[in-house]
Amino acid sequence: MLNKNNIRFLLSKMTQDMHSNVKKIKGAFGSLDYTDDDNQSILHILVDDKYDEAKCFLAIKSLLQIGLSPNLEADYNYNFIQTALYAGYSEEFILNIITEALKYNLNINHIDSDKDTIMHTAIYSDDYLGEVERIYDLLCSNGYDCTKVCSEGRNLLEAMIFQKQYSREQIESFKKKFEEKYPMIQKDNKPKEIKPVVVNNAPVRQEVSVATVTSTLSDKDISELEKYGKVLNKKNYIVAPTIGREKELKNLMITLAQDKKRPLIVGESGVGKTAIVDELAYRIKTGQVPNFLQVKIILEVNPSDIVAGCQYVGMFEDNMTKLMKLCERLDVIVFIDEIHTIYGIGSTKGKDNDMASMLKHYIDRSNLKVIGTTTEKEYQKFFSDDALKRRFEKITVKEPTDDILYQIVDKVIGDYYVKNGISFENENIRTQIVNIILSATEKSHRVYNDMVNNPDLAISIVDKAFAFAKVYDSEFITVEHFIEGFEYCDRIYESTREQAIARLKNLDTSISKPAQRVLKIDFNRFKK
Repeated sequence: MLNKNNIRFLLSKMTQDMHSNVKKIKGAFGSLDYTDDDNQSILHILVDDKYDEAKCFLAIKSLLQIGLSPNLEADYNYNFIQTALYAGYSEEFILNIITEALKYNLNINHIDSDKDTIMHTAIYSDDYLGEVERIYDLLCSNGYDCTKVCSEGRNLLEAMIFQKQYSREQIESFKKKFEEKYPMIQKDNKPKEIKPVVVNNAPVRQEVSVATVTSTLSDKDISELEKYGKVLNKKNYIVAPTIGREKELKNLMITLAQDKKRPLIVGESGVGKTAIVDELAYRIKTGQVPNFLQVKIILEVNPSDIVAGCQYVGMFEDNMTKLMKLCERLDVIVFIDEIHTIYGIGSTKGKDNDMASMLKHYIDRSNLKVIGTTTEKEYQKFFSDDALKRRFEKITVKEPTDDILYQIVDKVIGDYYVKNGISFENENIRTQIVNIILSATEKSHRVYNDMVNNPDLAISIVDKAFAFAKVYDSEFITVEHFIEGFEYCDRIYESTREQAIARLKNLDTSISKPAQRVLKIDFNRFKK
């Protein structure tokens, strides 16, 4: 981890050139998704001490422009605005970083593990006495919910009074502004009960409570779960994993809410089945789920890992029994990708004691929740006449529409900006490149009988282009990188590939070779 002197030196090199700033920051931290031992993102780390405000703002602005989320959380669920408030920066700096972060979907109503909002943090700090009204005005003008209370039940006015450091005049001035904007506040300064909005006989959540779900379990419990699989809640989701899958996600949550059914996500390879489960884990982590899912843990289990190392008869059954009892005790949702692989695995005496049979047994005798994914072909082969079929609710996932696919590919490019610190020098060509990729990967242009689908096929071309940029040690992602990405794509017809390359070349008649080709490799040797 960089020490304070290292960070001061890094910030001293910040300029108005966003690309140069990002490159320097990535060089210092190794990766833009770097987190330290306190789960602080680079944004948190850069504001964790009171550094040069002008230079620090340039760094933050550059990171936000390239796509780093302002809503990443450190331990105790602090966002980077709260970290800056605790560090004691000037009011002007705080106003500037809030204004900048709002451009990139800052959650204005974020709360930490003590239920403190950004405004509570400002009031509880000793550095903004008499100056909090400007922060309050900025937050309120952008949708801040002033009626929120902290874990001690104090609203903003009560928090100010509790501090015992604000003058009577400051409190009266703030009280007047507070009550004028929110007349529902009673004379005792406590908010009235707000009745939930009801749609289709179901209450709609009006408050996003961001919490580290895994904190509801002990470290010992989490460690025990990780012996059997991957805890998806612990993944560092820089941005939301999916776009345009609201219907499928809603069906997933509705099925999980049923006592007798478990969701089985069915779709062809590459349509994004696993990403929907990642999206559920992301929304649990950020509090954007109904109450019954708020403290759920999702454990991804690989059937082959359960069998691995089972040298003797009975060891597999013992592993499965321990896993199922642990998940039942901790109220864990089990996720099995390619769930059709549970048939026959672990069996020593025929099908009666394979993983499918044991899973069916636990589903019948407990409220264990399982999410599975499989293809339509495997669903028909394994589930059509099997007893597990009636225990699962089929959720069909199809390829995204053109509009949604555009958003997905554009988002992936933005994600790669963050991961690699590489972006277009000229952002104007980004839209044109995305459209070329979408056109070339239409179903009619794919090699006959190839199992690939979108968005996976389109994303693979983006992935390949950024791979070339990294291999060439390029400062920017260029048209040439996408040309080379297409040249290595053998899942679309050759004529389509050539047309796409021709369109890319026409975007810029002076395509230059990527800078600093540090690896002298003849890639043509590896083409099929």
